[in-house]
Amino acid sequence: MIKNENDGDTKISSSAKFLGNVTLGENVIIHDFVTIYPEVIIKDNTEIFEGAVIGKPPKSTISFSRKISSKNIVTTIGEECIISPNAIIYNDVEIGNNNLIGDNASIREQCIIGNECIIGRNVTLNYNVLVGDSTKILDGSVITGNMIIGNNVFISASVATANDNNMGKKGYQDEIIKGPIIEDNVAIGVGAIILPSIRIGEGSIVGAGAVVTKDVPKKRLIMGIPAKIIRNLD
Repeated sequence: MIKNENDGDTKISSSAKFLGNVTLGENVIIHDFVTIYPEVIIKDNTEIFEGAVIGKPPKSTISFSRKISSKNIVTTIGEECIISPNAIIYNDVEIGNNNLIGDNASIREQCIIGNECIIGRNVTLNYNVLVGDSTKILDGSVITGNMIIGNNVFISASVATANDNNMGKKGYQDEIIKGPIIEDNVAIGVGAIILPSIRIGEGSIVGAGAVVTKDVPKKRLIMGIPAKIIRNLD
């Protein structure tokens, strides 16, 4: 069942599949072969391109140490968003207004994305990630589970983050599985690696290829393997 909240010029391809109750705003465009699961809300002037999947329920096998669940099956996509071809957005996700989700991006359950963000091609946002406003995460970056990213953060291409110093040897425990915290106005260069539970202070810059193994104070430039403070930033 499709519910239109307005009488605007919404366009839906005949090959798109709706698998349950879906609420569409005004001037929504849904292209060929899009699949939309139940309890999805798509707000005004959003466009969803070919092959995207919206509201996918998470599934697991016995190989998973973390119990897979969604606190809320509703998926919300805000106004003026672009969901690019073959992006997969799970349920229990909230995406704000004026966002671009790139080709083949994967956004897992319990993620919240603010307004005016870019999630680039082939980016993975794992479970329980918070992304602030005006943040850009470029192509091929991996954002681990249980991670916080602030406002106006720039994460370059192929950045990797981790959340388990034990590499799965102790199973899944919420108190030890913690991703990095990246505060407002941080910039992270291409190919950097951020290890579990690291906090990068507001306004800091992480150089390309750096491996961050320790907390970074506010307004520092760090570089190297392991990353070291090069200088303070005014």
